[in-house]
Amino acid sequence: MDLKAEIELENKLIQNISDGKVEKTKLETDDKVLARVTDGIYRLPGSALRELISNAYDADAENVFVETDAPRFNSITIRDDGNGMSIGTLVNMLRHIGGSAKRTEKGKELKVTDDKDNSLSLNKKRKLIGKIGIGLFSVAQLTRDFEIVTKQAGNDFYLKAKVQLFNFSDDADKHDSSSNEERGKSFQTGSVRIWKEVTENISAHGTDILLFNIKQSAKEQLKSVDVWGQTENETDAEAGIEEDSFMDSSKATLPDFHIGYLTNKKGIQEYDGKFAMLPSLPWEVEDKPNVKFLKLYDAILDKTKNAVSPKLNLVLDNYLNMIWTLGLSIPLDYVEKHPFSLTLNDLADVYSLSNKKKGQAESLLKHLKPNVPFGTTLGFNSQNSKPDFNVCVDGIKLFRPLKFTNLPKSKALVKKPILFLGKYKPDLSKVDIKESGGELEFEAYCLWTPKVSPKDHNGSLIRIHNASGISFDETFMKHQVAEHTIKSQLTVEIFVSKGLDSALNIDRESFNIAHPHYQIVMRWLHSAIRQVVNKYKLIKKDLRSKSIEEGNDDFSRQIKKIVSSSVESNSKDPLELSRLVVLNENGENINENDITHAESYVISKKNFDEFIPSRNQNSIKNKKLMKKSEALLQVLDGYGLLDNLTVNTQENLLLDIVQILSLEE
Repeated sequence: MDLKAEIELENKLIQNISDGKVEKTKLETDDKVLARVTDGIYRLPGSALRELISNAYDADAENVFVETDAPRFNSITIRDDGNGMSIGTLVNMLRHIGGSAKRTEKGKELKVTDDKDNSLSLNKKRKLIGKIGIGLFSVAQLTRDFEIVTKQAGNDFYLKAKVQLFNFSDDADKHDSSSNEERGKSFQTGSVRIWKEVTENISAHGTDILLFNIKQSAKEQLKSVDVWGQTENETDAEAGIEEDSFMDSSKATLPDFHIGYLTNKKGIQEYDGKFAMLPSLPWEVEDKPNVKFLKLYDAILDKTKNAVSPKLNLVLDNYLNMIWTLGLSIPLDYVEKHPFSLTLNDLADVYSLSNKKKGQAESLLKHLKPNVPFGTTLGFNSQNSKPDFNVCVDGIKLFRPLKFTNLPKSKALVKKPILFLGKYKPDLSKVDIKESGGELEFEAYCLWTPKVSPKDHNGSLIRIHNASGISFDETFMKHQVAEHTIKSQLTVEIFVSKGLDSALNIDRESFNIAHPHYQIVMRWLHSAIRQVVNKYKLIKKDLRSKSIEEGNDDFSRQIKKIVSSSVESNSKDPLELSRLVVLNENGENINENDITHAESYVISKKNFDEFIPSRNQNSIKNKKLMKKSEALLQVLDGYGLLDNLTVNTQENLLLDIVQILSLEE
């Protein structure tokens, strides 16, 4: 159909629906959508819900309510209080799935975007997070049968559309896919009936999407049949076979928190029977919506306190995992604060990342004030973008499940989180837009913590206009590094305010890694990780050195234990041991942290320098050497073997000990 005929058809549909008629039309897809899109381009049911919630965000909704009919999942409803759709907008969407009016001049004409900037929403001027209008097809992951009910404020009618999607295979038989004549054309992907119903509720606005007859495959995924099904197939212990034998080796790892598992008896689904499971949730039924998700988050952190960080798929069932992932991907408030809204009162170790080649992270302590947010001082903007967006799924208000204070601790030498902040806006003005991809600007943080909880948050996550369709990338965009331990303790979020959206693939869950913007972000991230690793090593080295000086490390404690046992066996007080000190030419102790005892083992710096050059004297290796030398003198002194030695003789003995201990094989 040519453009003129298409416009005439749409105008006729709009007029007839406006006159109160029920219209039936084809549901078609523009040629830029992949041929098999209706068979589902999303990996999980949660991805489909994410896309529909994203549509509500783009429509200026403040609240979205999702009801999933858990734990049965026979139907799902998504309700928002956004702008709603006009007849023209609804017809355009259904006639051109995959040819969204967003980001186009038609978006201005249909009044679905700002009248000056079609990348902004109509009223709230939000940066649009939808891709190319395939959100409606996301429901194909869940069902072929759904309804749309929408209304704009001021209208005296609701618009209703009943949609029936086809499988692509239904249409494929009618077209020869190898035909050049058919290649590239639109194809029918379903049918739809559209009508309007009069209402007296003039002020109401928003859109409801009602999904019926949820696919069996989607139901089973949401019910975690893949997990619970294993328990039904486990081998019972047989007579004469011990329970801990090989027959029990296939026992399924069941989630700690779940919505339960229903059995089906004569068509009735219930929490009863041999394989049924009652729900196990970290909240109470009467808890408020905003409390439930926070309790879920705290429950995950609690799993980390006395053990390794949990993996979400082992702790949560598929449904709760979906809830968590939705909170991670949608533009929402953090469970506590945005990382750029933190202050020195929240987190004291803060560094800025350099954009220079071979640059290094620098401490920000002297630039920051105790009560001023980091982002304010550094001129960041991401923290100022208030979502003003609430999403409730089955009475659970979602938050972004990330926090930066009171995190799980470990036995690591570095015990407190370290935050690295950076931003980048490359000058691409002299590069052809076809090569550069246009403007690019982003802000980011790298958080080092002793334990990343859950493990799924170990990696890098890219947010475009405060939204993400993907989870954390544990490879850090294919970063190659030997320091796997350090990298396993990192969480990175990159907030892109300009660019990169054209690098998103159609499913919004992966990137075109060849895109110029992706390559720039990747190189920046790899540089940032190098700076984080280098700074962390220095911090750890300083702490280890300080720990050795103060005798708080395992090495010092073991030496102290040996020496104390030795001197006590000779009836001497281990608290009155002499210390080893190095004096300069003026007779001053070169280590200000050491206390010069009245009775000390003294070595002159001049003599000490002959064996250990000054540049190496503060290394951890040589501090341990001095500890060993001091310990040997203390043991000898405990046996009274130093009583008749002069100070000079003691020094010569010490120099001999240092020289012997410093020898390497």
